[in-house]
Amino acid sequence: MASSIFSFVSEARIADVLGNLQAFTGLAIQLIDSDGAMLMSFGQSPAYCAILKEKIFRKGECFLLHMKAGQRAQVLGEAYIFSCHANLNHIAFPLINQGELLGSVIIGPFLMDAPDSTLVTDLAERQHIGPALSLELYDELSGLVILPPARVNQLKKLIDHLLSPLMPGERALLLETRQKMAQQARINETIQIYKEEKPDQSVTYFYQKEEQLLEKLRTGTIQEVKGLLNDLIGYVLFSEGGNMDAVRIRSIELTTLLSRVAIDGGARTDSIFRLNTAFLSRLYQEQELEDLCVLMQEVLESFMNAMFYEKDKGNPYIRKALRFMADNYNERLELSQVAEYVGLSPSYFSTIFREVVGITFREHLCRLRVEESKHLLLSGKYSMADIAIAMGFPDQSYYCKVFKRIVGVTPGKYRG
Repeated sequence: MASSIFSFVSEARIADVLGNLQAFTGLAIQLIDSDGAMLMSFGQSPAYCAILKEKIFRKGECFLLHMKAGQRAQVLGEAYIFSCHANLNHIAFPLINQGELLGSVIIGPFLMDAPDSTLVTDLAERQHIGPALSLELYDELSGLVILPPARVNQLKKLIDHLLSPLMPGERALLLETRQKMAQQARINETIQIYKEEKPDQSVTYFYQKEEQLLEKLRTGTIQEVKGLLNDLIGYVLFSEGGNMDAVRIRSIELTTLLSRVAIDGGARTDSIFRLNTAFLSRLYQEQELEDLCVLMQEVLESFMNAMFYEKDKGNPYIRKALRFMADNYNERLELSQVAEYVGLSPSYFSTIFREVVGITFREHLCRLRVEESKHLLLSGKYSMADIAIAMGFPDQSYYCKVFKRIVGVTPGKYRG
């Protein structure tokens, strides 16, 4: 299994990252394979742990716990904080390739507050530890690192930033998994609220919730709209009892309504038609409720983005530029060309474009081309080279590079 990890990222690079992380945190760090066996270690485990491993816990017990923590981290799509048999805290980070868990990085142990006598007495009671060994453990309590909860959360984020690049092709998968878990948690909260409040389950109530969502889509922020969408999905799952066919029908109906609102909001009809066709096809294919819920978030974001292209955003020059770029993205567009079209100098146009849109002219053009290329990829009718040229990219190599940077996976992997 060691060769599996090191075939995707060099042993020297892993050692460099983990060695520096250990020096910075002062915590013991282990690299384990998917079976829990140690491949590398950095720093010394505290004497407290050494006593536990030698005199109390069975051989391999920690390995099994670390292996399960890595699996849980993979499910969550991020670093996972867990407690061991001795109530000591650790952080597990999954190393993944093409959805397969190759191994994990285990950081710890540490405590989140100052230790007191209960840490040892509780352990002694559970493990039937005698007085002499308990005193030995008491003497080693001072050697445990203490990290307040706020510092632990900061460390967790730092670990995500440092270790995610070790498996760059999997960052998109981890983010998608993380988003699924977060969305599912919000939907579960909504379902629980409905169970407690027992709302009206009539068709009228559903359409009232739907109208609230559509109105917020016209006037609200993306965060507000997402919140209402999760609320609506939670209501559908509650009222339909998790019936996949019924939820699918509601989702198809909602997708059609969202597309109409997007067009009313100024989105191009042909773009919305293509998006609607692609999404409806995927809605019919989804077999899991969780995946269907995530797809509805993607539907919402895509339609809102399409509306954004046509919104004024307080500057008529940018509105005109966005329209021109949307109509001519497959041409060899240059910033100076678009600036001349809207009647501004290139330098001033570049400045206000970034201020209004939030990204540079070049980045917006690349994202527009990549987004438009997705339906060609999924159709399966065109080669990668043909798609690259059709979207205005100079060649296939550059198209693949830009696509992976923006989407997180290669065009080939996206096509499936």
